[in-house]
Amino acid sequence: MADTRGTILIADDDPATVELIADYLIGKQLAVARAHTLDEALTELDRDRPEVALIGVRLGDLGPLEAIRRIRQVNVQVALLATAAQEDANLATEALGMGAADYLLKPVDFDYLSRAIEKALAAAAPVFDFTAAAEAPSTSSPQTLLYTLGLEIFRVTRRFSPEARASVGGALEQVALQAIQRGVSGEKAEIIRTLNQMRTLIRLAQDLGDLDDATAARIEEHMVRTRRSVGLS
Repeated sequence: MADTRGTILIADDDPATVELIADYLIGKQLAVARAHTLDEALTELDRDRPEVALIGVRLGDLGPLEAIRRIRQVNVQVALLATAAQEDANLATEALGMGAADYLLKPVDFDYLSRAIEKALAAAAPVFDFTAAAEAPSTSSPQTLLYTLGLEIFRVTRRFSPEARASVGGALEQVALQAIQRGVSGEKAEIIRTLNQMRTLIRLAQDLGDLDDATAARIEEHMVRTRRSVGLS
């Protein structure tokens, strides 16, 4: 456990699904908690305090989405990812309105799962102190500004259509996560390269109609502040 990067709860009434995902995540240096009922999931949430929870939309006997509703009621901090069969795609999208950060359809796309979990872990455990930054906003560090910019990107891509998320949205999330990581490492050349990539993808998303002008302008404001913090215009 000491060498893991976080704990992920996998709650699904299909044991094979739970074990398949668990094996993959363990290979990614993540600790795993397992549950096959809602009661087990609630117990694991209280005991292991996972950063992320993968919850089946039909988990439990209370009806579709009730497990997600109940878990969000008792724990507002854990990042929720809904999992669903292809025929339950409508339930998965409904879960987004109930507090889920993202959803995955079975069979699980492990590359997408990995991106979703990395995004949730980055948001759940920032590695720098925002309290000090809040006390002195005029001297915000590149780390703080990169995290804020990345978080704004994640918020925007959550509202993308499935088609947009599968193309430019996924690429934007990857670059946003890299920006946060580059801010931690302090590699200026890599920060500049990542910001340039991000700006290109934002313009592409705007040209494709995935970003409206107001949203693009809001992101650009964050971008300008961040670029200035590392000596760019």
